[in-house]
Amino acid sequence: MIGPRGVSRYSFLPSLICLLIVVAQGRDAVAAQTVFSVKGEVLDALVCRPTGPGPFPALVYNHGSIVDALGLSGAAARGNRLDAICERLAEDGFLSFVPIREKVPKGRGYRSYQDFYKDIVSAAIDHIRTLPDVDTSRIAVMGHSMGGLLTLLMGIERKELKALVVSAPAQGPRKGAIFDFVVQNANQLSAPLLLLVEASDSSHIIRGVNQLDEALGKLKKPAKVLRYDGGGGHELFFKVDYYWRDVRAFLREHLGPLDDEEKQTSR
Repeated sequence: MIGPRGVSRYSFLPSLICLLIVVAQGRDAVAAQTVFSVKGEVLDALVCRPTGPGPFPALVYNHGSIVDALGLSGAAARGNRLDAICERLAEDGFLSFVPIREKVPKGRGYRSYQDFYKDIVSAAIDHIRTLPDVDTSRIAVMGHSMGGLLTLLMGIERKELKALVVSAPAQGPRKGAIFDFVVQNANQLSAPLLLLVEASDSSHIIRGVNQLDEALGKLKKPAKVLRYDGGGGHELFFKVDYYWRDVRAFLREHLGPLDDEEKQTSR
């Protein structure tokens, strides 16, 4: 059954170490750097764990091309806060894993799709399945822009996924051809999908979302499409912002866990 479609509106050295400790103690989850293997190659990643013993539902988050181009710190300087997204996911109850696709930043303006990016995401899914505090029956994938496109591709290839969250999936020359492949194979998307876009994004992004929405509707796929008009454009999803309550609700619906208040409400 097709999910609801609608619009959401919301519009130093010792000194530095001490500061970091204070900041960390004030957070429920802190992004940690880790590594994982992709066909014998070691890549960097961020990992954030919820408090408690687990096992936890888990999520692989796929970043946009800005991180391929500028690296993690360069993208953060432009407002793309992967650490904050990773941490918020963990605070909401999900072990989150963020693979960094390029070992060396490709340079400003780089926005290319590479076939091996899919291998990286798939290896990240395989990696989190080996972690002792992960519930392997509750795994999702989420991504923005290029990461959104990769998330859709994983939704076609990996049938064990329990949910997909995609914001403003990438379009453009070659990316457009890959996106067309997704639309043509939308019948292979079996996991519930949350598809997000903001009204002031580029016209080709809006067009792509509408195209996929139409295909999913005809196929009666379990999809929820939200079109925001609270501002932010493509960069809205660079950080945790007003859209997050919809992400949180969707992931809790399809992965759990419920907190005590929600458990009382659901009885």
